Amino acid sequence: MQKARIEGGLSLNAKIAIAKIVVADALERFKRPFVVWSAGKDSTVVLHLVKVVVEEKGMEMPPALFIDHGQHFDETYKMLDEISKAWNFRVIYARNEDALSKVKDGKVYVKDLNEENQMEVKRVGFNGEWFEYSLETDVGNHIFKTVAMNMAIRRYRIDALFTGIRWDENPARSREVFISPREDPPHVRVHPILPFTERNVWEYTFKYNLPIHPLYRQGYRSIDGKYDTKKTDDRPAWEQDLEHTRERAGRSQDKEGMMERLRELGYM
Repeated sequence: MQKARIEGGLSLNAKIAIAKIVVADALERFKRPFVVWSAGKDSTVVLHLVKVVVEEKGMEMPPALFIDHGQHFDETYKMLDEISKAWNFRVIYARNEDALSKVKDGKVYVKDLNEENQMEVKRVGFNGEWFEYSLETDVGNHIFKTVAMNMAIRRYRIDALFTGIRWDENPARSREVFISPREDPPHVRVHPILPFTERNVWEYTFKYNLPIHPLYRQGYRSIDGKYDTKKTDDRPAWEQDLEHTRERAGRSQDKEGMMERLRELGYM
């Protein structure tokens, strides 16, 4: 099994300097950049890095793109509102409205979906009559997250997306590069914190006193849907054994094969 890539030779300050160069380069080259922001620790670090660079350069803060699959914790929505007001930027909610409107008793019947979503279901290779309204399956994850994101990219003509993925998260992300072109829809993914470790993210968070999602204090290490995210310990995330335990153990996307397949379909 392939191991996740970890950059252990650079100091945190060196990684921050690299991240700022990546951010500045993208802001100067792309006309309609957005920051993918989930209120989680990684994307909040990226959001802050972008904020620092735009302030240094006297530029306008780009909007944030929040992928709203309808299953987020209440605390997540609260953070979106509070931080966007405090830092003065706009949040765009990316939602697959057709699919969300077709959820019945926790299920989505394929025949009820519009033509675009039915085609996306086939792309995943799903042949059933219905699938669960869940992020634990590749079809559910694709329809409610990736498709929603792609719809927003097309609607807002986004040419660059800043994301908070890291090499050490999952083997499927170990081959990523800082500037990564995508074709369908055409845009570029910008990954400023690829060399950061999970520990580095927390070090940065406390170094700059960033807002922290309250669930991290309760023992969650990776946060997404409220029905399929589990806490990994009773200690705050940053006090856990970050180096020898799996960060995404509380989420189904920790499965390497599923992550590989989702990324082939456009997931981050």
